[in-house]
Amino acid sequence: MSVSKTITISLPVSMGKQVEKVAKEEHRTVSELLREAFRQYQSQRNLQKLARKGHIAAKAKKLTPVDFGGP
Repeated sequence: MSVSKTITISLPVSMGKQVEKVAKEEHRTVSELLREAFRQYQSQRNLQKLARKGHIAAKAKKLTPVDFGGP
């Protein structure tokens, strides 16, 4: 059994209503919806970090788009 941490957040009223509407449409709890949203946010953030590291490494090695098959 996993342990949960309860977190309270504040949203603008309109956003809160949208969250509840989407959760209802998807037959999910608000918690499930927000957990999924955070997982997606984390994934996107990790991809952005990786892209920055790749850009820095490519720049340090003086690589150009041609080195990656680009124009």
